[in-house]
Amino acid sequence: MPVHCEFTQIVGDDPVVIGDSKPVWEANFDTEGRKSSGSAFLVFNVRGLALADADVKVKVNNQLVGKIFRHGSFGACAQSGNAEYWHTQMITLSGSMLKDGANEIQIEAIGVVGEKKAASRDDFELKDLMCFFHQAA
Repeated sequence: MPVHCEFTQIVGDDPVVIGDSKPVWEANFDTEGRKSSGSAFLVFNVRGLALADADVKVKVNNQLVGKIFRHGSFGACAQSGNAEYWHTQMITLSGSMLKDGANEIQIEAIGVVGEKKAASRDDFELKDLMCFFHQAA
């Protein structure tokens, strides 16, 4: 029995910056015809997160689906220059977490190690965010 897969682009090649200037980033995307018993995944490129005190939570439709992982331990990433490069990451999720139609993704900025002020978030960039999902035949 053939399995159909569809995808939708949420963010293209023009990066969004999440951090002090935008502590919560949200976007809508459509998964019309999604198969709830199937699986899905988000794939994206991320740059930054060299000073974060935790990994970044990713929510779809107000449900935690995974995390964007920091690039190494505090300071080591910044010193190595690793934070300057784009890194591809993926998050898998159940097709039942997606709606048959309009969905919302939410990503909240994370704090900097050792800082307690609200305006001390580790800015990072996100681009090429895609959602792949099984589609009903």
